[in-house]
Amino acid sequence: MAVYVVEQNRRGNTPTFYSSQRSLPSDAPAGSVGVDAVIQAFPVSVGERLDRALINLAAVTKRLGQIIQIGAEVHNPLLLAQDGTEVFFVIQQFAHEGYVKGDTHLLPTGISLTAKGLNRAADLQRGLFSALNKQAFVAMSFNKSLDTVWTDGLKLGIEDCGYTALRVDAKEHNEDICDVIIAEIRKSKFMVADFTDHKHGVYFEAGMMMGLGRPVIFTCRGDELKTAHFDTNHYNHVTWETPAELRERLKRRIQATITP
Repeated sequence: MAVYVVEQNRRGNTPTFYSSQRSLPSDAPAGSVGVDAVIQAFPVSVGERLDRALINLAAVTKRLGQIIQIGAEVHNPLLLAQDGTEVFFVIQQFAHEGYVKGDTHLLPTGISLTAKGLNRAADLQRGLFSALNKQAFVAMSFNKSLDTVWTDGLKLGIEDCGYTALRVDAKEHNEDICDVIIAEIRKSKFMVADFTDHKHGVYFEAGMMMGLGRPVIFTCRGDELKTAHFDTNHYNHVTWETPAELRERLKRRIQATITP
């Protein structure tokens, strides 16, 4: 939770927490989020945690060579570190990569970002690979009855947050469709997986994205959630009844859990 607060404060936001995403009232203030959604959005892969930590260090660096004080506390949300061992791992890894300089073998200590570290953080922030930072892959049933769920719900909810929504059947290609799906998932920052109709392909694609350590937002029409597979039914789904409701609820989930 502390990591989320630090990162939101850095963007000028003051989050309001509710027990769960489903408990958010319709008049909840901007920046409101469920505790379960915050936990689900915490980065899984080591690479993403290190990238987020480097961006955080760059955000508090106001001038070149500035010393950043790393305290003796075992928990450091700036570094996404849960204990002292993780603090040492992060700063020593950054020193090994040449991203920071300073004594990384004791706490408290002072470190500063090198030119290499600042450049790496800048690349991460502006998106060295624009597709990775702006594309959201949508996995869903292609049942014609769900066309407006795509056009008026999922697509618009993603675009409202400044991302490009990709559904693979809308992409022109000459390759094997499975190769295209895998390639586009690898290029995407996050995935929205709608489990209405419970298509096997959606489960496969969501599993692949989770294996890459990137966020998956689960959605499902309310009346079908009870038949979700037991491997996924415990995840916090965005439930919906209409495309308009899906658009709004998805937008709020993206804003709360996907780091720009």
